Amino acid sequence: MTITLEQIRKFLGKPLQDPYGRAYGRVVGITANLKDEVTAVGVEVGNGEFVQCPGERLAPSNETLVLLPSWKQEAEEFRKEFDIVTKRLRALDELFSVGDIQRDVYEDLRKQHEDAINELKGKRAQILQNLSQRTGTLSTQLRQLQTHLAGNKMLHASGEFDDTNYKAASEAIDTGLIRAMAEKKEVDAISSYLGKLESPNPSTAQVLTPTPVPATPAPSNSPVLVLHVRET
Repeated sequence: MTITLEQIRKFLGKPLQDPYGRAYGRVVGITANLKDEVTAVGVEVGNGEFVQCPGERLAPSNETLVLLPSWKQEAEEFRKEFDIVTKRLRALDELFSVGDIQRDVYEDLRKQHEDAINELKGKRAQILQNLSQRTGTLSTQLRQLQTHLAGNKMLHASGEFDDTNYKAASEAIDTGLIRAMAEKKEVDAISSYLGKLESPNPSTAQVLTPTPVPATPAPSNSPVLVLHVRET
């Protein structure tokens, strides 16, 4: 996604968040090319360090600048590319099947799209691996948050945590659980989609043959024989 300096300059000095509401840092710099397209932003993260975030992962949302996770950006780009190549292959096969495209042209075009499909297969495998790693990380975070929540409940019930501190900690943990579960749900949904996705069969070009168009029968010059039937 390409955004312009005009779209995000108002976010300079303001927080940068992920799609689930978690604060990532504060925008301290914006880099744009001669076309006014933002190529990167400089961000001060929570520990005082500075990082560069690529412009294609940024998305303005109301009064907040959002940084998309890398796995989400990769999955969205894959989905768009896969939809385009499968639609084109389907259209190409249909045109060839009715004889609208010559065989040599059809085979050349299909070979180009088959190469794109094979490249997408490699991308899908890498994305699925990244999603699996992210799922593991989120599962660990959820387990840790749930453990802290249970421990706090125990210490509060035993009188070792006062009400004020316990309430503040519980609210922070509850918010963390909601955000982590929201991300994990989306990661699982995308993993399921990619896992079930089937690419067009590359061997189709070897079995497809144009459908012959039936010729219009020529008018016959033979005399017509008429039979008269008389009832008895």
